[in-house]
Parts: sequence; structure tokens; C-alpha cells
Amino acid sequence: MFSRAQTDTLPCCSFLSAHRHCSPDLALDLSTRIAPLPPHPAFHCLLMDLPLPLLEDVLASLPLRSLLAVSATSKYLHSLVSSASFALVRSHNGAASPAWFFFFGFNRLLPERSQAFAFDPVSSSWLPLPLSTPPPHNSASLSASAGGCLVALAGPQQTYVCIAPSLVKQDWQVLKKPMRVPRRNDPLLGVFYSDPQKLRVGRVIVAGGVDTDAKECEGMEKDLPVEEYNTYKEEWDTCQPLPEVLKGKNLVATVAEDKFYVGDAEGSVICWMEGRQWREAKLERPGQVRRWEWVGCEGMGLLAVAECDGGSVRIYRLEGIDADKQIVQMVSEMPDDLRALFEEEEGVARVRSCTGGPNLVYIYSDSGFRDYAICACELSTVGGMRSRWFRLPPLPSPLHRFDRVCCISACVPLSACISSE
Repeated sequence: MFSRAQTDTLPCCSFLSAHRHCSPDLALDLSTRIAPLPPHPAFHCLLMDLPLPLLEDVLASLPLRSLLAVSATSKYLHSLVSSASFALVRSHNGAASPAWFFFFGFNRLLPERSQAFAFDPVSSSWLPLPLSTPPPHNSASLSASAGGCLVALAGPQQTYVCIAPSLVKQDWQVLKKPMRVPRRNDPLLGVFYSDPQKLRVGRVIVAGGVDTDAKECEGMEKDLPVEEYNTYKEEWDTCQPLPEVLKGKNLVATVAEDKFYVGDAEGSVICWMEGRQWREAKLERPGQVRRWEWVGCEGMGLLAVAECDGGSVRIYRLEGIDADKQIVQMVSEMPDDLRALFEEEEGVARVRSCTGGPNLVYIYSDSGFRDYAICACELSTVGGMRSRWFRLPPLPSPLHRFDRVCCISACVPLSACISSE
């Protein structure tokens, strides 16, 4: 059963070959870009009187932007905050680092009109981000990966995978070895980190896609093997191909509990990879579901955001991930006032979704005609399943129109905003 959702307007916070293309703006210290006003001098004096272990605990509990502001008040605090030992202390304090929501809008004809913003849930505010230029790539392949980073495919003959692990810096990197089988557009990519705090990529899985633009236009889709890249070996390995039941379907992918999931957005099958082999499970798909997207949500497992008959939008939870037949249970339904933000023709709501960290799911529109509306649902299992919906503030003006929109939610490691010593 699910509780009636509440609606609010503001959130409550509960190996690689570098190929960098940076705009002049990126030369500026990013910590000064996203930090709020510096703290009061009296607060700084109070901090300096604390013994080091207590000082580290206090600083580790601060939200990211407040921590950056404090670190800018003295060389000593900056040195402490940028140290590897402090990064370890802070990594154990999840409450200090809620996931941010990132919006990237790309304009292929007029790149200067591309825009990027990050939403800080602590201050409930949008921050403009400078956009770095990715390596030369197939523009149709630029997308958000399952795993929380930007990805693209490059190369006229052989295919190289480009990755921007840091959404704040967008420091593009290119995997050293090309894929065994070239592909151009619409791949499903899963990115796994060996060190999430330093955004070190451990492995990359690529599934699906098409081998040439021409074949895509002619409708002559070719089955492509699934490949996995290990950054330590710097080699691509061929994996078992996508299960037959997924071929020719509208596929969605996500990463959860260190597994790569691929599901049929309009069907009743979900598959996941274990040891380069695919496992398959049938779902008890509710009859009113028209389309759904799967997201991995820490603390909740696999969730599905579903467009349903009658224009409703619901969130389902997958029960028993490793069972052969899996049950989905509705945990929340989007309130009518928020659903109206996503309605298009004939009362149908078109939504996209991504996880927002522990117990939080972001739902958004990638349509400029809906002004790129964004809302979120905060889920809790304390005292039974509860949910609270809220709308994010509108994106900053002036807002341009884009050829491609990528939205991602991810925690922002301290290393992405401040240089280590």
C-alpha cells in the first residue's frame, strides 16, 4: 500500500587517456563559483579553536557549498579540506552530500547557446555551470549514462568512448582502446566507479546501438555484441549479447547495486548482467502502465517511473530483484497539480526520470514546450511507505531551446570542486 503523497514547492534535505577541452571560464576556481557568501569571522575563529578531530567532524557535516565557503577563509582550512584524510572522513557522512540535479541543454547549430545548470537541494537554488567542449564525436551519441555521467562516441572508423565523470567540470576523457565492434548512435552505457569519491572509472558496459548512420536511416538494424571495458586491463571484452526477448524493443538502462540492468520500456521483462552473462526476469506489469523507466535508488532498490492510462504518473518498486518472477508494487502517485506540468496531447503525461540518491527520484520533461519542468519525489519507509512530492524552481532565465537535453542526478565529490594536495 502507499500513502497519499504530499506536495511541496521546496525540497527538504534528509586508467583513462585524458582528452580535455576546457572553456576559458573553466580556468576559474570552481569552488568560488558554487560557494555561497563566506561565513562570519566569529564562526571562523570558533572553528580554529577546535581540536583537529572535532574540527574534521564539524567540517565533514557541512553541506558542500558551505564547506567550500569555509575552506576559502584561510590557507590552513583549505589545506585541511583538500587533504586525502579529510576526504575519507567526509565520505562516511552521506547526509552532508545530497545528490544534485544537473541539466545540460545542447544546441548543435549554435553551440554558444548551449547551457548547463546544477540544482543544489540544500539551498533549493540553481547554479549556472560553464560548459566544456567535448572531443569530436557523433552528436547523436551524446547522452547521460546509467551511472551518472555524460558519455559520447567518437571516431570515423573505430569507435572510442568519451566520458565526463565530473558533471561540474565536464573534464572529458577518452578510453584508450577502441571498441571491438564499431557503433555510432543510441547505445546503452553503464559506467561503474572503482573510486566514487575521486570519480575513477573502473569499468564501462556498452549494449545496443546501431553500427552506421545509414543503416539506422534505412531501418536495417544490426545486432551488436555487448562489450565491457576494464580500465585496469585497458581492454574491451565481448560479453553475451542482449537476450532475444529485448531485441527490437524500446530499451532503458540503469545501474543498481553494482549491476547493469536493461529493460523493455513498454513490456514486462527486465534483464541484468552477472559475470558477462545475462539473467532474465518476468515482471507482473500492471495493466494500466503504458511506459516506464527504471532507476536504481539507494535504499529502495529498483524503482520504475511509469506513464499510465488516464495521464497519471506512478512510481513502482520492484520486489525481490533476484527472483525469476518479480512483483512490482505501487509506492506513490504524482499529484494532479504536478502532473499537469507534463501533460502534452490528449491529457497524456510524458516524463523522463533519474535517481536522486537515497530515497529520492527526479522526474522531468525534456521538451522545451513544457519549459523543461522538473519535480521530485522523496520516499521514506519509516512507519510504512510514505512519499512527498515537490516541484523544483524554474530553470534560470533566459533559457534557450536545445537539440538535445541530458539530465543527470549525482552526488558531487569534494574532489570535483577543490584541488587535492
